[in-house]
Amino acid sequence: MIEAPVGFQCPVCLDQARRRRPTPRTSFGARTGSGRPKVTYSVIGICVAVYLLQILPGGQLLGGRPDLTEMWAYAPAYTSAWYPVFEPWRMLTSALLHHPGNAMHIAFNMLALWFVGRAMEPEIGRTRFITLLVLSAWGGSLAILISAALGLSHPFGPTVGASGAVFGLFGALFILMRSSGSETGGIVALVGINMAVSFLVPNISWQGHLGGLLTGILVALVISRAPRKHRTRWTVGGLAGLAVTLFLLTVLGIQLVPLPA
Repeated sequence: MIEAPVGFQCPVCLDQARRRRPTPRTSFGARTGSGRPKVTYSVIGICVAVYLLQILPGGQLLGGRPDLTEMWAYAPAYTSAWYPVFEPWRMLTSALLHHPGNAMHIAFNMLALWFVGRAMEPEIGRTRFITLLVLSAWGGSLAILISAALGLSHPFGPTVGASGAVFGLFGALFILMRSSGSETGGIVALVGINMAVSFLVPNISWQGHLGGLLTGILVALVISRAPRKHRTRWTVGGLAGLAVTLFLLTVLGIQLVPLPA
């Protein structure tokens, strides 16, 4: 009979034990120690790069290509049943743009994304964080579309900015902090002040801010309320259902945008 030396550990047994050991996760299902918030930094880098292209002299990109602001800005007319140019992707591309003549616009949005994203992305995971940003940006544009359908804004009023996604982060942060038992007074004050500014200061899209905020709240409710057992299945199903709802509301808004007199 062959005896194993003292201290010998079977590699196969160790591998099987390692596979059976549960992966440490945060309260919201992300892997612990997932590393740097790469999505946050990537989105900031993309927005800054796009902004630099927007402010090139003459408003034209190198090579004589069209102005990015003109190409990607969103207005409800671009998602209406009567306008000859139908470009629904502007509902998302507009979130990568910022006002070329107002550096504070991009500065505030990127600073907010940097502060909130660095803390939130590792807690909910990269995939959930990307989904939160995309759905919040879509929700902001959807609110602008519905506003035009209700006659509260002009169909040709262009909007740009990551504010819808940023307000989605604010709404999600509130829900996630509440679910973890953290103090939420600070985030409530922040959202309240910024929403007041949205309504009181001209040329700010309160619709986009409100739509992003509400969408972010719904995304965070799906993430925070998903049961631990089968968490991924519940989260994917809930977020998919929310995306379908946004799609159906978008289709409805497309039919209701009135033709300007």
